[in-house]
Amino acid sequence: MANDTTATGSQRVAVIGPGKVGSQLVRGFARAGHHVTVGARDAAKASELTALARVEVLDPGGAAAAADVVVLAVPVRALAEALEGLGDLSGKVLVDATNAVSDACVLAVEGYETVSDYIAERAPGAAVVKAFNTIGSEHLADGTIGGHAVFLPVAGDDRGRAAVVALAESLGFDVADLGGRDAVTIVENAARLWIHLAFRCGWGREFGFGVLRP
Repeated sequence: MANDTTATGSQRVAVIGPGKVGSQLVRGFARAGHHVTVGARDAAKASELTALARVEVLDPGGAAAAADVVVLAVPVRALAEALEGLGDLSGKVLVDATNAVSDACVLAVEGYETVSDYIAERAPGAAVVKAFNTIGSEHLADGTIGGHAVFLPVAGDDRGRAAVVALAESLGFDVADLGGRDAVTIVENAARLWIHLAFRCGWGREFGFGVLRP
């Protein structure tokens, strides 16, 4: 199924993984008017999401097949298994919303410059885009904090970025399109900075990055 989404209007989105990140993205996408399928191996873990309008829960392969944009919201150490269960993703936009934040996660993708490179090798034909990984999960459903739009960098394959930028903007984020796959490292480093400030510097989770404009 080739991706024919545009930068405006409703999109068909699959969110793989109903955990903290995935469930918040599902809520945000549904609120913004997108059609959302949740990919869950255990449907009971996503039961609360079925009450939302335009949301259904399917097995991961079925969820991916029903969507044009597929969001990976699983731990990095589970990526290989998750991707294997999604089937052929050719022509789809594949969003990498992960972070390698532990030794186990880093080891899972060792030898690759970015997690997105690891994903792209295992999903040939998909347009891989990095996004939704530079803010705490609790703020993903609404891209604002204290009434201010949170800065969200996006980078990845040219064919997929416009759809992902549109999705992020529909959630309320102040989105920056950083460019192609060579800019994914910048997005991953922005996530590392947020994590460092939140936990090593004691800022906590209630903050996001912003841009000052004249």
